Parts: sequence; structure tokens; C-alpha cells
Amino acid sequence: MRFRDRREAGERLALRLRPLRGDRAVVLGLSEGGLVVAGEIADVLGAPLDILLTQRIESAGPPPTMLGAVGEGGLIVWDHGAIRRFDIEPEQLTRLAEQAQAALARQVAVYRRTVAPIPIAGRTVVLADDGAATGTTAHTAIRVLRARQAGRIVLAVPVAEAGVLDRLSREVDQFVCLRPVPWMHAVRNSYRRFSAVADTEALALLHREPRLPTEVPR
Repeated sequence: MRFRDRREAGERLALRLRPLRGDRAVVLGLSEGGLVVAGEIADVLGAPLDILLTQRIESAGPPPTMLGAVGEGGLIVWDHGAIRRFDIEPEQLTRLAEQAQAALARQVAVYRRTVAPIPIAGRTVVLADDGAATGTTAHTAIRVLRARQAGRIVLAVPVAEAGVLDRLSREVDQFVCLRPVPWMHAVRNSYRRFSAVADTEALALLHREPRLPTEVPR
């Protein structure tokens, strides 16, 4: 099964998450692509919407290889298996991490200038992304949320590699995945349309008026 686009994937996830209505949940999109998915969930739950900014740490390639991720607040999580597999030198890791931190700082400057983080301490947080191929970015985000004292974390993704799903499910209170797959080359292959999400589109989602809970098609 391929999803038409991120919005359809979000609608389908929202069907599974309707029991969270009334929990005063906060819905967070994991970077820009996840924010489109999260927006559909927030509409159905009648919940506030925010973005959790992260930046991939990648080798130059080709093709680029994800070695880790950095999250808001400067937390870095490394994929030690990938680092060993590609024999990356410590000096190169330091340089790549600094580049990722600089890119994240630029993201934060764009988004947090007009959108303050929603307080999540003690609250149910639905963390949504458009897929999980390696799980490193989601793992980073989960650690950021724990540091911000989230009460309960629900990870929601349309598609995830089975091994990643198994690993991440032990890190959160609930994991909702519509389509576990045995192996995934790239998240984009699970979508018919998977265009980049511009900052302007993401900011428009964050600035829209909160909506009352809505139904989604069955």
C-alpha cells in the first residue's frame, strides 16, 4: 500500500488516535514533513500543534548516510552501527555534527522567532512523522521530549521498518504504525507524492487557528 501523500497518511493515523480526544494531548510534527502528518491528527483530536526540530547528521556520500541526529537543545544521538560500518573518523564526526548544529540553529531562528514551543511537561504528546527508516531521528526526538518532561509519548508514523518499530516501541508509551515493512530503502517510496515541505507551508500550519475536533473519512 502506498499513501497518496502526507495528508492522507495523517488522516489514516488520526482514525487510530481518536481515543486520545479529551486527553489534552499536544501533537508535534517531527520536522517539516512530519508536521503535515501531525496537522491532520491535531485537527481530529482538537489538539494544539507544534514542530519538534531536528537535523540529520550525514556523511557526504554518495549516497548520503545518516550517522546520527541533533535535536533542539543541542542533544546529539549517534547511529554507532553506521559509524562502525563506514569507519568514520572522530574528526569527521565532529565536523559533521558542527554542520548539523549550524543547520539546526538556522531552522530554530526561522521557526521560533514567531512560534514559541508549547509546554509539554506532564502532558500526552503525539509525536508524528511521515515514516521511520532508521529510527535515529525519532530516537533523538524522544530523548528531547523526555528531557522536557513529557507525561506520555505516543509515536505515530504511517510506515516503519519492522526492526525500527520494535526498537522504538520500547522507548515510548505507545507506538501507532499503519504499515510495518520488513525492509525500507527510503520513506518516500511509500508515497505517490512526496514533495519537500517549504518553510512557508510549515509556518502556515503552525500559525493557523486551532480547530475543533473533526471526524475523518472511514
